[in-house]
Amino acid sequence: MSIVTDLLSAIAEFAADLFVFRRQREKHGRTTRSVGEDAVELARFDFFTMFWIALVSVGLTCLLIFGLGLPVGWGLGIGLAVGLVWAYWRYMQLVRE
Repeated sequence: MSIVTDLLSAIAEFAADLFVFRRQREKHGRTTRSVGEDAVELARFDFFTMFWIALVSVGLTCLLIFGLGLPVGWGLGIGLAVGLVWAYWRYMQLVRE
């Protein structure tokens, strides 16, 4: 039962993300693309781009904590901040395409 619930919630979340993404593109005055093209771009961002951003953020956090000896709080904070800024920058690039 929980697998079906998780699948349905993931589909609903993706549909909501797609709706918000399309509204943001319209707000910024970008040309409208088909829903399919936007869905592919958003899925690529969600699965591939965010995976690499998370991987780099974890690597940076480990480097700061274990390699440079920073306190755990500082290492996590810097790693998360870098990941958040990078993800926001990439998302805004996607909206402005």
